[in-house]
Amino acid sequence: MGTAGRWGFGFGVVISAGGVAQAAEPDPSSPTIQPAAKAVESGPAAQPKEQEPKEPAPKAPPRIPSDRFTYDTLVGARLNPLGLEVVYNLAYRHRLYASDSLALRDNAISIGISPTVSPANARMGGFIEVKPLSLLTLSAGFHQVGYLGSFNQVQTFASAEEDYSDSALKKGTERNANHPRGGIEANARATALVKLGPIVLRDDVLFTYTNLGLEEERPLYYHIRFDVLTQDKSWFVHNDTDLVYLSDFGLTAGARLSLSHSFIDEVNLGEAEDRETLLRLGPLAAYTFFDEPGASFNKPTLLAIAGWWLLHPFRTGEDVSQAVPYVALGFRFEGDLFRSAD
Repeated sequence: MGTAGRWGFGFGVVISAGGVAQAAEPDPSSPTIQPAAKAVESGPAAQPKEQEPKEPAPKAPPRIPSDRFTYDTLVGARLNPLGLEVVYNLAYRHRLYASDSLALRDNAISIGISPTVSPANARMGGFIEVKPLSLLTLSAGFHQVGYLGSFNQVQTFASAEEDYSDSALKKGTERNANHPRGGIEANARATALVKLGPIVLRDDVLFTYTNLGLEEERPLYYHIRFDVLTQDKSWFVHNDTDLVYLSDFGLTAGARLSLSHSFIDEVNLGEAEDRETLLRLGPLAAYTFFDEPGASFNKPTLLAIAGWWLLHPFRTGEDVSQAVPYVALGFRFEGDLFRSAD
C-alpha cells in the first residue's frame, strides 16, 4: 500500500596548509630571525590538516528492469458480511521509461490474468494496466464469472424495496431461491497516492459492470463480493480512501473510509433511495515481514481491517447491530518470476 524512500547527499572539503611551511629561508647570521623561522617551520600552522572524511554517497534504489513477469496473491476472509476469497494476478510488465526518481521509477504498462475463487463463485479473466508514475495506476479488466448457487447466491429481486438482508437471504436459500448463474463482469479502476513524509493518502476507485442475463421482471441481485444490491446490465462503484502512517520497520497503520453506490433505475429503485449508498469507517493495519526487490517470494504481509457501518439498509440495526463491525483479515505476497538483465 505505499512505498517509503530516503534521500540524502554528502560533500567533503579539503583544506591545504602546506604553503605555510614554505616560508622564505632566514639569514643564518641573524640570531633574532632564526628562532622565529623555526617557530614558523615547526609551529601548529605548518602542520597540514588531515582530510575530512567524506560522507558515503546515498545508495540509489535498484532500477526496475525493463521487462518482468510478476505475480501477487491475496488470501482473505471477512465477517459482516461473511466471505472467503483467493485472488491471484499474473502479469507481464514493460517499463515505460527509466528513472531513479522515487516518484517516477515505478512505471509500467502491464497485461495479465486474474483468476479469483471463493466458496460462492469463481472469476476468470484478464486486465490491462498503465502506471505512468509511481503514484498513479489506471487499469481495466474483463472476467467471466460463475455463481455456484451456494451461500445464498444468486437470489433475484424485482425492486430495491425488497428485503435482501442476511436473514432474508438465508430464508430464501431454505425455499430454494438460489440460482446458479454465469455471466460477465467488466471494471475500470484508478488508484492514486499522495505522500508527505511517512504519511500517505491513498484513494482507490473501482467501477464494475455486471451482466448475468437476469429476467426483466427481476433485474436486481445481491453482489456478495461488494455487499451491494446491484442491477443487472448496470454499474456500481466502490471507493476506498486510506490515510496511513508508514513506519520504517514494516508496519502500516491508519484508517479507511469505504463507500459503495449502485446505479439502479428509478423504476427498480422505488422508494428505496437510501439503499443505493453504503458507508463504513474504521482502522486498518498491515505488517510486511521483508522487502527484497526481485525476489521470487517477496513482501509477505499480514492485513487487518475493521469498519463500522455508517450507512447500510440492514447492518445498522435493522438486521445486524451497528455495534458489530465489518472485519477482514488477509495474507498477501508477491514476486518476480522473470526479470530482464537491465
